[in-house]
Amino acid sequence: LCRNLKESIQDGVSYMGDFLEKLSPLSRGLQPRLPADSGSLRKALRRELDGLRDKLSPYVDEVHQQVGQQLDELRQQLQPLTEELLEQVSLRARQLRRHLMPSREVTAQLLGGADELQRFMAHYADKIAFHTDQVKDIFHPYTDRLLSEIHRNVEELHRSVAPHARASPEQLNQHIQELSAKLARNARDLHQQIQKNLEQLKAKLSLLPGSLG
Repeated sequence: LCRNLKESIQDGVSYMGDFLEKLSPLSRGLQPRLPADSGSLRKALRRELDGLRDKLSPYVDEVHQQVGQQLDELRQQLQPLTEELLEQVSLRARQLRRHLMPSREVTAQLLGGADELQRFMAHYADKIAFHTDQVKDIFHPYTDRLLSEIHRNVEELHRSVAPHARASPEQLNQHIQELSAKLARNARDLHQQIQKNLEQLKAKLSLLPGSLG
């Protein structure tokens, strides 16, 4: 029973697992690796969505294919936004490196004396702070859009399921709110991880001038 809904939710579970797996280091070289607990976060999310799938399944008749279609739409709406956000991470990381890495000419000057190195380090620290903070600000609209799409699609899912649910409105609302909260939490975790990676990148870059002397 409820095969279409179960398959659609399972697709959603698989997608959200892939979503976290794409949180790889910002790029090669200076970019830090993700903490090891990202795997446990991924497993926890999978368990939670599996449990939610089991709760929802008895309440929906398999003939109501629009429910499964709504879940597919939720996945399709979130995927391009997530991809766009992650592409921006990679792009902005490359831009940061171009802005902040010393040129060969500057490196040669720094090797010429301690005074040059000291002046450069002061200027370099200001550049790091400015550019990394600027990039962090850029990601806020993407995260807001992702959260907005999550809430909008979950509300549409709720409206689709409600006429066919055999659960009480209170039970159904609870299950839907669980789904919304978990997807939103995942989006916020992604945003926080990006911010953390940028801070780690900022710290690594700040050490470079000292290593040139």
